[in-house]
Amino acid sequence: MAINEELRLVTKIVDTGDFMPVYKANVTPDHFQDAHARAIFKRILSDWRKYNGDEPSVPTREVIEQDFPTVILPKEDRQSLKAILDSFLNRHLVAELSKLADDIISWSDTPEEMLIDIAHRTRELTRIKRVGQDVVLSSALQEVRDRYESNRDQDGIKGIPYPWEILNHATQGMLPGEFILFYGRPKSLKTWVLLSLATFAYEAANRRVMVYTREMTPQQMMDRCVCLLIEAPYTAYKEGTLAEIPVPEGGTMEDRFYNLTESMRVDEETCALETGYNKSLIITSDREDPKGGGVVGLKQKVKDHKPDLICADALYLMRNDRVGGRRSVKWDDQAALTQDLKDLALDSNLPLIGTTQAKRASEDTKGKSVSNISFSDSYGMDCDLAVEIIKKKITDETNELALAITGAREINISGFAVHGNPASSFDQLYEKYRDETGTVRCHDNGDPIMIPVVFSDYKDIKNFLKVGEEDDKPANKKTKAQYAALAKLAFKSAKRIV
Repeated sequence: MAINEELRLVTKIVDTGDFMPVYKANVTPDHFQDAHARAIFKRILSDWRKYNGDEPSVPTREVIEQDFPTVILPKEDRQSLKAILDSFLNRHLVAELSKLADDIISWSDTPEEMLIDIAHRTRELTRIKRVGQDVVLSSALQEVRDRYESNRDQDGIKGIPYPWEILNHATQGMLPGEFILFYGRPKSLKTWVLLSLATFAYEAANRRVMVYTREMTPQQMMDRCVCLLIEAPYTAYKEGTLAEIPVPEGGTMEDRFYNLTESMRVDEETCALETGYNKSLIITSDREDPKGGGVVGLKQKVKDHKPDLICADALYLMRNDRVGGRRSVKWDDQAALTQDLKDLALDSNLPLIGTTQAKRASEDTKGKSVSNISFSDSYGMDCDLAVEIIKKKITDETNELALAITGAREINISGFAVHGNPASSFDQLYEKYRDETGTVRCHDNGDPIMIPVVFSDYKDIKNFLKVGEEDDKPANKKTKAQYAALAKLAFKSAKRIV
């Protein structure tokens, strides 16, 4: 393969900022013969995976020229990425066929073995020519090594982080292509939890987040997001009494509110210049669109806004595009909906978080399994992570939430607990660390060691939800080894354990 074709391809990728067609064509570093082109391609691939495939993830020509000063990149031209990619793949195929022809000539003394090898290699070349995501593991082990080393170097967080360290440790964050589901009974704070995820991704991770709403108005969602960003009690915001709440940095909650309204846009512009992240929080609805309300419309909004994270509230209210945009809670309509949502996550290479309802019958089996999800079993089958939200009322103003992990592929905890106080706190809930005798363990300064409330099984969830227990009593009885394991899981610093 001509070396300039390889450099033309990687240069066109950085000039256009578009890597998705190359990814879908199954191009790997093994396609490159030139060491420089291969190294540049690996750099592009690493950045694209790290930042979920959106435009800022592809390094610019200036960055590549700075990082690879000895490589002279081709000048910009008018040829399309598709044309260059097709030429690249065709040349690769011709080179492989030429290599096969040479091998046939040198292998002519053993025709039986030669025929078997030819059949195998031509099948592989035919597979490679087809666009898809078919991978032969033995041919992609370098890619596996790169992925492992990326995981190791990123300290366990590959995707967009959750607000809770315990879940980040278990999942590595919200990963591209994942369909994540939070569900619960009415008034269990599902929308609040969804918005806490959205605002955390925006504020703490500088991501561009799109919140799609079918149940509430954009104005309601905007108000809630602002309250989460300044950690203001929602009741005080609605009553207009933020000025009566002092804040630790001085002044009042109303001062925080006005500071946010005056600085938010400037902060986003500064973030884009300094980090390359196109940080933004987008609230969108299509209730007034007679053709809207389905996954097709949501997909178009993703194309329009180019988010890093999709958050969709009340999925069960969306329409089934397969039968003319019908909105129905029938099993087949909901199954079509969940399948299309999962496809949207995969096709856009973005995490998609949605909310839906839990069955009324789930009152007796809260947090036990995905069978508690209303409308269709397809929600549990199509999602990558299912979390049931179960509210435990503490006072008229405060709640605690059990986040029960009812469906997951690679998580070995049953859930954990968080505060549920709109909008002042949805932080992780902690309890005192006790040894096997029930004695509270303390730091050297006498302060009790605190560990997250984590559920190791369904029984722990039931115990947590019991009302009337003494505040100083541990939420879940565990052995010393279990508590130590939870402490280690939550904190990577040995100083904070014992």
